[in-house]
Amino acid sequence: MIIKPLITSWTLDEGRCEIQRVQSGSRAYGYHVALGGGVLNTGSSRKDLDLYFLPLDNDTSKPNSGSLVQWLETLWGKSEPINDPNYGPSDYYTQKLKFMPLVSKRIDVFVIGG
Repeated sequence: MIIKPLITSWTLDEGRCEIQRVQSGSRAYGYHVALGGGVLNTGSSRKDLDLYFLPLDNDTSKPNSGSLVQWLETLWGKSEPINDPNYGPSDYYTQKLKFMPLVSKRIDVFVIGG
């Protein structure tokens, strides 16, 4: 008998809560956080929560993607590179990572700059 893991969807409310949880901390590394993907477009996703980290536009905080990722790993555990052919090489993103902080509740992170 094959047992499949329980797949739990991300909802828009859960996505907003996660953004609120990381927004103020991400500023310390020079980033805003924004929601994208299925959760934003349809209100839920059975695959993942897509979060985009964009550099702040000011002179006081230089973006530091390495430190941002280290901080996110303290919240969500170890990250892995996204090895999905739908997310090919990019000139825009300095980091494309996936986190699995909860069973079947994946978070994909896309970082611009830094």
